[in-house]
Amino acid sequence: MKKLVASAAIAALLGSAAFAGVGLSDAPKLSIGGWGRGVWLTGNGWNGEKNDKGENDGNDIYTSATKSWGGTGPRVGANISLETDNIGMFAEFHAEEQCWSDYRIWWSPVEQLKVFLGTNPNHFRGDAVYGMWDIYRTGVVDRSWKYDDCSSNSINYGSAQQQEEGWTFMSHSCKGAQILTTPIEELKLVAAFEFPLSKTGCYWSNDDKAYVTDASSNVKNVFGRQSTFAAAYNIEGIGTVKAGLKEKDIVTVKDGKEKAQNILNVAFDLTAVENLYLSIGAFVPLVQKTVASSVESNGEEIGWGNQVNVFAKYNMDALTISGRIGTIIGTYDAKTNNSETSGIEATDGAFGFLVGASVEYKIMDSLSVIGEVDYANGIYANRSTADNMDVLDFGIAVSKSYSNGKIVAGFEGTTNNNNAPVSAYHTAKDDDFGWCIPVCFEYWF
Repeated sequence: MKKLVASAAIAALLGSAAFAGVGLSDAPKLSIGGWGRGVWLTGNGWNGEKNDKGENDGNDIYTSATKSWGGTGPRVGANISLETDNIGMFAEFHAEEQCWSDYRIWWSPVEQLKVFLGTNPNHFRGDAVYGMWDIYRTGVVDRSWKYDDCSSNSINYGSAQQQEEGWTFMSHSCKGAQILTTPIEELKLVAAFEFPLSKTGCYWSNDDKAYVTDASSNVKNVFGRQSTFAAAYNIEGIGTVKAGLKEKDIVTVKDGKEKAQNILNVAFDLTAVENLYLSIGAFVPLVQKTVASSVESNGEEIGWGNQVNVFAKYNMDALTISGRIGTIIGTYDAKTNNSETSGIEATDGAFGFLVGASVEYKIMDSLSVIGEVDYANGIYANRSTADNMDVLDFGIAVSKSYSNGKIVAGFEGTTNNNNAPVSAYHTAKDDDFGWCIPVCFEYWF
């Protein structure tokens, strides 16, 4: 049915182009594709017995359908794009959200310039994704805080570390407008401007006037507080140098004064060594200390912290080794845990770190085994040196690949109440061991 619809659409387009006197070489190009992933997840920690502190004993077993990154139900996506050399569109539908989640129009008057309007792409990725990221993310895989997030929530927590997506270089995808230029072949420049597309996420209403009434559509905010700028220069045979600046919301400093926060990001991707990819990135907040109301600091400034992150991937025939190191330098120590609050231990100077590694071995063309282990100290994982705030996680899995997808089954475990479903749905004891058995289905076409 899909092929029939696509063929009919192409025939109609080509017919209309010919009728208009347009040559076949100028006819629009139609593409239909899709990607989706779902996890049948079974694990501990659902509605177990509670003690007098309200902590769950984690003895009950649950089973549910989710995604690698959590949420209800699998991701079931399909997309369509239509383009010529000068103008085009892209739209992606997510069945579980019942909406067109990603959509954009683009215009390219000349080869060196492309302007996007809608939900716009990330051109210079700096990711560190492997192992459990693509199966089910537990422990310190995909911590929920994003260092470069423009939301005020991350400001309340002071400094929040980068996720694996954007590990060494922050994303410049956006909802709004984006300009991509290529002044010379080796150099690409991006300017991205955030503004509201709708008030209610996926769903528009007839009286939705956020595009003119929301404060985030104010020109001063769009160009002065909601923009991202990035550049990438490719050195042939060596690698790529990247630099970026992300504007954040206004932050409060000592004595109630306000300043504009920005994050400076520089990175280098090394590709000169055969079979090796190495990326290193640094993140520096231009306002180093702010007052965070969610941290018990008695109105004192706390350190956001600077970050230096590293990702490496090496391929040796059937074996692939991946690893990452994350640091947070000069942040605060809240000295809290799930059952008590001790007040802030230090406003700055704390050091957090994460180390992780994964191996994937291809037994045969379509069958692989995967293993991963990660550790983060308490400062990195929870901004706290209190007991049971550090995290050790591990995962083992078997993956079977097909021409347009794969199925992966495994076992994952994590210390100190860091099994994602456990922490998402109830309060467990700090020293609980969380475990789950994910069966992951993935397709692409």
